[in-house]
Amino acid sequence: MLRRIGIRLADPGALYNLGNVLGFAVGLAVALGMSESGDVNLTYWDRAMAHVMGSPAAIALSSATAVFFWGGILYGRAWSNGSLTNPKLNRWGDVLSGVGAAVLGVGLMLLGNPWLAASAGAMHALGKFGSALAGTETSQQALVPERAGAFFKDLVLMSRVPAILAAVVALWAEFTIPQSTQGLLLALTFAACCIIWATADWMLLSPRGWIRTTAARFLSNEMTF
Repeated sequence: MLRRIGIRLADPGALYNLGNVLGFAVGLAVALGMSESGDVNLTYWDRAMAHVMGSPAAIALSSATAVFFWGGILYGRAWSNGSLTNPKLNRWGDVLSGVGAAVLGVGLMLLGNPWLAASAGAMHALGKFGSALAGTETSQQALVPERAGAFFKDLVLMSRVPAILAAVVALWAEFTIPQSTQGLLLALTFAACCIIWATADWMLLSPRGWIRTTAARFLSNEMTF
């Protein structure tokens, strides 16, 4: 049983959706547990609806999560027992992830966070759309050169860096000057999701990309000492 679970978690689609479900579930739980002044008469259903579609930004973020989840399902079907078996479905996973990132960028802009909108939104979308055009190393239908394809796959992982830094800053702020249990929970969840998503990004990197080749060179040098 554990071995079967381990194999499943080796699937990048499962990792993406693990982060998606974790982030959405914790965000919803925090929203349901909050009782702002003047809103004490709101039902749990009212709070859930406000969290999911209570504003244009909420609608954008919820829509992005749904598209990301759909893309994660396609990635999962494209990978079998931890290896890529269906490049076409993998490319569609890239396309849907690019669409989700674009919608996410709109939501982040509406929330007044242009820095994350540019990285987690525009930069991530560019990397995913470029990855879709490049296909895989064995694809005969790639629409961009192999080296460019490797760059776009690297770009996806690099787009996580600002979000990870934001998560670290949020955690540091919560540990140094605690604001609330909800704030700490959200910061911890955000950091965990970033790590999970970045792990899935790593699995989708091209072995000829800058990140993989640099990491291999570094590990090779370490082993010689």
